[in-house]
Amino acid sequence: MRMNNRNQQRGFTLIELLVVIAIIAVLVALLLPAVQQAREAARRSSCKNNLKQLGLALHNYHDVHRVFPIAIVPPDSAGRRGASWLTRILPFLDQAPAYNQITFSDTDWTMQSDRINRNWSITNTLRVDTLNCPSSPLPTLRTQNTNASTQGLGAPGSIAYQLVNYVGIAGSYNRGSDLICCPNPSVWTWFARSNWNGILISADDRGKAPVAMAKVTDGTSNTFIVGEQSNYTTHPTNGARLDARACNHDGGPWSCGAGGTWDWWLNVTIVRFPIHFVGGIEANGHYTPYKRHTVLTSAHTGGAQMLLTDGSVRFVSENINHGTLTRLCDKADNQPIGDF
Repeated sequence: MRMNNRNQQRGFTLIELLVVIAIIAVLVALLLPAVQQAREAARRSSCKNNLKQLGLALHNYHDVHRVFPIAIVPPDSAGRRGASWLTRILPFLDQAPAYNQITFSDTDWTMQSDRINRNWSITNTLRVDTLNCPSSPLPTLRTQNTNASTQGLGAPGSIAYQLVNYVGIAGSYNRGSDLICCPNPSVWTWFARSNWNGILISADDRGKAPVAMAKVTDGTSNTFIVGEQSNYTTHPTNGARLDARACNHDGGPWSCGAGGTWDWWLNVTIVRFPIHFVGGIEANGHYTPYKRHTVLTSAHTGGAQMLLTDGSVRFVSENINHGTLTRLCDKADNQPIGDF
């Protein structure tokens, strides 16, 4: 009897083992997409929370100053480039210690033409997690060589700026129009274009002042103030992936660029193209990362998350009517929006 019991005890056959492996493989194949979807849902929720934090910071700034931050200032009399709207709201993003070390006078945030950057040591180490979408595949740092004047303050040969995934909305290019481009796209023209109709605008030679809440006559729930730039843009002819964010230039997210009427701006966009747009006008700055009309992009499939001026966040489809998109970027066009 003992010998028979021993003979009856045996291992798995090869067929049984293959069946078990197949079952495990099927279960993994079924569960892995669900796990990935759950992770993306968590990252998307985190991105949405980042935008809500930006909305709260912008509202707190408005409570203190009675206006939203100016986004672009022209260079001063010595040609020095100024600070961005992101720099101005740092105290309201729990970054008061860094902000209190910043100087806004006699400094060039981009170090152009050997002008000195007195804030290099702060921006070299300043990292604000709220400004990065966890789903973004884009680089989080940009390295810039320092100039001789800044090295005279003790700066190393290069410093690193944080790159961010959110861009201020300065307005719309074709005010409420379904058109994506102007009839003669190779020529800069201001005819029928409204480049100061958003919330985070430029203070330039047209005498525009920072925007107060009362100037948002379309309603704060119908006007975008910040959008996503968390994915690559694709070049339409060679298929190259381009990091065309409005922060991706000298000075990073802390500089507003050259400002003025005709020069390049940083960290804002005047919305001219659809979300995830492929195509456009290279000469007018679509493919260079530091011009005015950088495209809204998102690592979240199907659209992009947008912060409205009332502090709410909406996921906006990439298929939204272009006229509706541009109207949502305009604070006072008095045109109906409808559902979006």
